[in-house]
Amino acid sequence: MDNRLKTQEQTYLRQGREAWQRQDWQMALDCYQHAIELNPESEAVELRRMAVRIIEFHNKEIYNV
Repeated sequence: MDNRLKTQEQTYLRQGREAWQRQDWQMALDCYQHAIELNPESEAVELRRMAVRIIEFHNKEIYNV
């Protein structure tokens, strides 16, 4: 991976973490997804997976529609 793509990946990771802290769940997931698209082996894979599990756990009513 070239430096430009690595920098973009790191930017998306940072933005995702910041969005998560603001409780902007969709923005966090989107940022993690962008990082994954740049680098399928990014730590964003695990961060996004954990975020989805947390959101699903706390929003059980999404399954009761």
